[in-house]
Amino acid sequence: MDPELQAIREARLQELKSRQAGDKRSTGESVQQFLEPQALERLSRVALVKPDRAQAVENYLMQMVARGVVRSKISEQQIVGILNGIARDEQKRKETKIIFNRREHVAETATYDSGNSSEDDFLD
Repeated sequence: MDPELQAIREARLQELKSRQAGDKRSTGESVQQFLEPQALERLSRVALVKPDRAQAVENYLMQMVARGVVRSKISEQQIVGILNGIARDEQKRKETKIIFNRREHVAETATYDSGNSSEDDFLD
């Protein structure tokens, strides 16, 4: 591979990584101002274990802030409630449901002649 092309790719990769880190940092900082210290600590611990869940909480909080719902700092108990709600939603999405559609089998009614039909008379 051409060394110049490799250098351009590496520079582009570094640029993308720094941009992503900046986006994450700005989101974390903007959420940080609406959280109590214990709530922020809880969220940072969750981010270490389940970064996608922590990101979902941050996104949810940003939506609430944008709507003007958040009037005071969010407590740790509220963060726990949000985390539980997100966990429930993820569980519902992952849950497999098997639904049986039981249809009543309609048997065709045959008319039997109780007369002298020799074909239907097996017991003779």
